[in-house]
Amino acid sequence: MKWEDVCQAFPQTWVLIEAVRAHTNEKRERILDEIAPLKKFSNSPDAMKAYQEIHREDPNRELYVLHTNRKEPNIIEKKWVGVRR
Repeated sequence: MKWEDVCQAFPQTWVLIEAVRAHTNEKRERILDEIAPLKKFSNSPDAMKAYQEIHREDPNRELYVLHTNRKEPNIIEKKWVGVRR
């Protein structure tokens, strides 16, 4: 699916999505070419809890929690600086 399809299917709600196919442009913006909606939520804390559970099981999956009132996902990549425990 495309972001527009997700917004149309799940209007005005929080969604947990997985990037099936994505790339980064020269502005360090993550472009989601193909996404799969995993679940919808009425609030962001529940969506983040589901994100954390899936991420804990498989940290290599590219997951995002977004609200469908956004016209575009607008995801900016940031370099991680620090130590993970």
